[in-house]
Amino acid sequence: MFSWHAIPFARLLVPFILGIFCSLYLPIGIAFPLVLLILLITLYSLFQWNRNSVYLFRSQLIIGIIITLVMFILGYFRTHYHSELKQPNHFATVPKSKYLKLVVDDGIVEKSKFYRCYAKVVAVVDSVKKCQITQGTLLFYLRKGKGIEKPIIGNQYWVRASYMDVQSPLNPEEFNYRQYLSYHNIYHQLFSDSATCFKSAVSSPSLYQYASRWRDKTLVIIKTYIKGEKEAGVAEALLMGYKDDLDPDITAAFMRTGTLHVLAVSGMHAGIIYVILAFLTAPLKKRKWGQILQVIILLLGIWLYAFMTGLSSSVLRASVMFSFITVGKLLRYHVNIYNNIYSSAFLLLVYNPRYIVDVGFQLSYLAVLGIVFIQPIIQKWYQPKFFISKYIWGLISVSLAAQILTFPIGIFYFHQFPNYFILSNLLIIPITSVILIGLIVLMALSFIPSLAYLLGSLILYFVQFNNWLVLRIDQLPYSYINGIHLNLIQMFILYLILMLVLVFWITKNKVLLNPVLVALLLFFSTILFQGYEQSKQRIIVVHQIKGHDVYSCIDGKTVYLLSDSNFLSNQASIKFFLEPFYWKQGIVKIEKCDLKKSFVSTNIIYDKNVGFQFFDKFLTIDKILKKNVQNNGILIIKNPQKGIFKNLNEKPLYLKYGANTRVSIKRKIANDYFERFGSPLKDSKSFILISF
Repeated sequence: MFSWHAIPFARLLVPFILGIFCSLYLPIGIAFPLVLLILLITLYSLFQWNRNSVYLFRSQLIIGIIITLVMFILGYFRTHYHSELKQPNHFATVPKSKYLKLVVDDGIVEKSKFYRCYAKVVAVVDSVKKCQITQGTLLFYLRKGKGIEKPIIGNQYWVRASYMDVQSPLNPEEFNYRQYLSYHNIYHQLFSDSATCFKSAVSSPSLYQYASRWRDKTLVIIKTYIKGEKEAGVAEALLMGYKDDLDPDITAAFMRTGTLHVLAVSGMHAGIIYVILAFLTAPLKKRKWGQILQVIILLLGIWLYAFMTGLSSSVLRASVMFSFITVGKLLRYHVNIYNNIYSSAFLLLVYNPRYIVDVGFQLSYLAVLGIVFIQPIIQKWYQPKFFISKYIWGLISVSLAAQILTFPIGIFYFHQFPNYFILSNLLIIPITSVILIGLIVLMALSFIPSLAYLLGSLILYFVQFNNWLVLRIDQLPYSYINGIHLNLIQMFILYLILMLVLVFWITKNKVLLNPVLVALLLFFSTILFQGYEQSKQRIIVVHQIKGHDVYSCIDGKTVYLLSDSNFLSNQASIKFFLEPFYWKQGIVKIEKCDLKKSFVSTNIIYDKNVGFQFFDKFLTIDKILKKNVQNNGILIIKNPQKGIFKNLNEKPLYLKYGANTRVSIKRKIANDYFERFGSPLKDSKSFILISF
């Protein structure tokens, strides 16, 4: 029988997470939560002071509510004060700062023209040459040049304080890098070069610095003994979760086949380390205190492996989660595995509450919960008799269980679903497990070059075969469904349906079928309503893409894409900048129109000297007016400051076209729009002039 007492951390974790989300998305300040917290603690103390057992028994519900609210407020406070931007000594609070002292912290990436990394601002020199100790992190870009070396963790730099806010996305549905960095406590960026940057001879040692050096040595070993850039990149990702050297095409193939998780250090990697060490330390069980010693060796092995990979967030997550699970099992205490999972998540969120918005964190814990909860149910569907069939069915059940709980959030973030995920995992996981074991042995034998070269060549062939297999599966017909768009509400409804179905499957309670049907009806109703709204949409979108003028005129589920021929032929740019937005709008057909040529098409007329008419909406890219016209038309200057103008019938703040408008402007609108396009809307009073 289910009992909350068996999983006490779940009762703490859920309100704590809700408090984190409230702080991130619905901040209400500090005063009210603080007063409420004091009130709740006082009320709880009064309950505890009255030790009458009967009274306490009757008040358990109230005490439970008090504890829940306290955890909610603690989650709120932990997130609020975790933000460096809200600290009084943040570097951005120093007025008229002239120079910054930076310490390279993490995220070092080498590009063709610059190095990029995260750097902590430990001191600021202001305009009166006063040095102040500060805190805060920024995104540091260091242009390559004479005397500029690749930064390493711990390097110190004095730079000119020319930092700026991280830019918001300029296009609809574009990846929000500003928000992503804010989840890592980064709100500013700084560009520097040899003229504005001085490297200090002093270095700041840290645990992460030593871990980074160990990781770099591991990378050198892989690149030395595995001859092949693509293969070495995959090996680095498999062993350490290091993705900087991964080939983009191979990464995309792993994602589309549902096996991208093998390229990120996860529970599978920690599990393999555990199995190897458990096998080697098995004889210790026969000795006194041997079991405790085995636990210590296993945990040391897991965390040394984490240290070797550079202590990235994904490695820490996997190590903490697996440590909690294995300690309970190895010590043979009567512990609930769910409580181990929830306690590891709680510990990580106390350390960094912003992990909750990390996609990897969400997918990792959902996959583990799916394997722990759903896999035993699936396992009972079929009972194979032979070892091979048991192994195959075990892999299938694990893949299916993990996919069931992760596919809604996977579609929400990545807009695709791998149709052959069972086949992919069935073939890829055994091979990548062998490769991972081989890489661990390679690290151990790297001091013997002859053996290391032999083992490296063998690993190379395995990686080549693995890559070939992934690419072949990716090329199979209908290997994946792409362009699926789920909004937040639809994703939550899907999870509600999954939960109800699982509870029904376990309890066989037919009463649950009614809410399942209601949830299904609600889900498909949102899909149908969304499709109806998309079928009647008429939207003009002005995109901000460097070096190109790009406009989307959306009529229902067809878009007229207007740009120059170079952009129209660049599928990679269209995929990156426009595809996510088109998926959201339900676009199924793209009509490409070259801005260098005048044309007449269904529902759109374009004159390269003036602009275009889209139904009764007009748009020009000429500098005829330094205003924007919206309602029946829209008039835009070159390089507008705002990237999107949607739903033109919605009325913004505006200045009406009236008597104060110059006669020459009225005549210009009439000549260049109404007469040239032969529009029946010749009454200029219907236009509205809008100024940014």
